[in-house]
Order: sequence, then C-alpha cells, then structure tokens
Amino acid sequence: MLGNKTIAVVVPAYNEEKQIGRVIETMPEFVDRIIIVNDSSLDDTESKIKAYLNTEYNNTRMPVEEEQINQTFYNEADLFLEKMNKQELKFFTPSRIINENPVNSRIILITNLKNIGVGGSIARGYKWCKDHNMDCTAVMAGDGQMDPDELESICSPVINERIDYVKGNRLIHRSANVFIPRVRFFGNSILSLVSCQL
Repeated sequence: MLGNKTIAVVVPAYNEEKQIGRVIETMPEFVDRIIIVNDSSLDDTESKIKAYLNTEYNNTRMPVEEEQINQTFYNEADLFLEKMNKQELKFFTPSRIINENPVNSRIILITNLKNIGVGGSIARGYKWCKDHNMDCTAVMAGDGQMDPDELESICSPVINERIDYVKGNRLIHRSANVFIPRVRFFGNSILSLVSCQL
C-alpha cells in the first residue's frame, strides 16, 4: 500500500523468460499485486513465473476478493452493474488465471489463450485490477527495462493529488540519447509529441 491505497502493477509479458524474474524480484514492497499477463509466450515465461508462486515474492499482506452484492429491495441498479461488469470479460481475449489461490497471492498470473499483443494484455490486466478494486494501477514491461524505483513517483500523483493518469517519458532522461538508438529516439520523440497533443 502507498498512502493507504492499494497499488497494482500490470506486467504484459511475451517471451520474457530471461527478464521476468528480475521484474518480480525488484518490485517495490508497497506494490500489493503484480498482475503478469503472459501473452501466449512460446518460451518458458509461464513456468518461470509459476516458480515464483511458491516463494516469498508471492506473499501478500492484503487478501482481495471480488465484492459480492446481496440482493435487497433497494439495490437493483448495483446488481445490474455487477452483471454488466462480469459480461465485460467477453470483450477480452480468452484467458485463464493460473494461481490456485489468487485471493492470497501477490503475483497474479493470467495467461492469454492466444497472442493478442501488448495493448490487449495490458487491458486484461486492468480488467483484473478493476474487478478487485485496486486504487492505483501502473504498467511495467516484462523485459525489465523500466526502473521500479520510479513507481512511487508515478503512483503518488494518482493517490495524493487525485490525478487520473500519469505517463512516464524515458526520452527526457539525460542518458536517453546515449542508450536509445538515434532512429528510435527520433521516432519515439515524434510519437510522444503527437500523443501529447491528442
């Protein structure tokens, strides 16, 4: 938890058997749930993640369950919204939750039954977070390129200042022009400017 708010990190992963362990092991303590969406990887990504389900990295201090609404005379609208929320899953690629006990797991492993791409995988992770009432959800790639120490500064405006959305920009770091190839740096800069204008 951070500022008394639940924090989840969605990690889309496709063929990340070599990097996914580092992502799990370096996740900050305040992250309550790590939602890894394995996008039908062709390598050992799933088995690497499964191995962490029986380690201290999977320990959680805060079990979460889907909220159950009991019918009363006054809550017909709430029951209707709950039904609509469950029906949303049909808009996502078919997937399955691998954990035997996701309520008590810090790491939630969702495997897409067919490859959908990074955007679809992130959306599936968001859906899990929405269904389990996470207060703040961040995204980190499964390739270990994102610095987990920056998560707090990304989540803080959401939980402390009621900001709806925060997006990091690796291009403004002083090392960007050294480590990012020039063509990619230029292309990413143009896309960042365009997306900021939309």
